[in-house]
Amino acid sequence: NDAPNDALKLFQLGQIAAQESGSELAVAVLCANEAWAYAMMGNEEQAVKLLGRSKDEFERANLAEAESWVKFFNETDVYAMVGTVHTVLAQKNAEHTKYAIPALTRAVESYDDEMARSKTFMLSALATNHLLDGDLDHGAKVGGKAIDCAEGIKSERVKDRMRPLQEEAERRRNNADARDLADRLHAFYAA
Repeated sequence: NDAPNDALKLFQLGQIAAQESGSELAVAVLCANEAWAYAMMGNEEQAVKLLGRSKDEFERANLAEAESWVKFFNETDVYAMVGTVHTVLAQKNAEHTKYAIPALTRAVESYDDEMARSKTFMLSALATNHLLDGDLDHGAKVGGKAIDCAEGIKSERVKDRMRPLQEEAERRRNNADARDLADRLHAFYAA
């Protein structure tokens, strides 16, 4: 809800309980979400530090014995969160695209049809990174896939998460591929 500071405080409270429970997987989930909140607040150092901790905790986690409520968080989710956090950071510092693109590519390749919403989120972020990186034709292609994927999903979150892609496509309207993508996004939002 665009309230990263409030979210961060709640994640930090959850972190205490997760650490006391001894669940490395729960700690990994909370660290990843804290990293995202810090990225949204513009705190690059803390965001990157918590991403590292999330990956470390995930590596130590005993996935076979994880609690049912946290079993959803798997290797694909780790890549998705790495890509998501670096995408937020890339919007202020394009150097982060070099971390976001491989992580998002790996996440997208791992999603099946049952994970259409998550795949749409990651395709949109991946397209955004390609635009930020100057690869406009590929960014527009991936962005088109994100729109194709999103069209069958009834979710306001999808539209919210695609806003950065729309903004980056609009900024590059002087390029035909980016302009076509921006126009498709306008039609998508209008529908």
